[in-house]
Amino acid sequence: MKNKTFIIIIVIATFLAWVIYEFMHAFGPEYSNAEIKQNIGGVLICNTVYNADIHSWVFDVNYKYKGKNGKVFEIGNGTYCGREWLKDEQLIPVKNWVVLKTGGWLKTDKVIIGDSAFRHFIEYEFTPDSIEKDPIWIAADIHSLLNYTPSETSVDKINNGQIEVVYKFRTSEINWDYQGQRKIVYMIDPETGVPKMTRIKSD
Repeated sequence: MKNKTFIIIIVIATFLAWVIYEFMHAFGPEYSNAEIKQNIGGVLICNTVYNADIHSWVFDVNYKYKGKNGKVFEIGNGTYCGREWLKDEQLIPVKNWVVLKTGGWLKTDKVIIGDSAFRHFIEYEFTPDSIEKDPIWIAADIHSLLNYTPSETSVDKINNGQIEVVYKFRTSEINWDYQGQRKIVYMIDPETGVPKMTRIKSD
């Protein structure tokens, strides 16, 4: 009888230990790193912290660039909230600048832009708020509901200093499925590196 009781206690204790381990493993944080070969040469060093809860998950990524000469430069940070991190980021040269597209917060994308010597970087996040407060968007008089979900922004293309952003937005207070979409064109200012909205493509 005592042996059976002892075995039951061992089984229960093992099960509880396994449950606690799986819980800690599932909800993080988990730390990892990756190196992504760059088309311009060198590698992008990515140090990642993964966290999850019952609602969603987040990848926080810190980027560094290791050049062909072995020197390492601090780039900045990105966040992938509720979506997978594909580990496919590339530094894109644009005249005197280098541009890195990454994730922003809550279904947005952003770019990290630095001078070609990797000495100074700025971040610009394409949020619904920044889009809808731009004079070009206001002048277009597009019916949208700011701060209604779901809404999201994504960088579709970066080419010759031009950034194309897809903006999806809500158009009905009642119906979740009523959404609009526009493709917005930004240009990187050659002096400051800051993206500036230049036009909205017709849908």
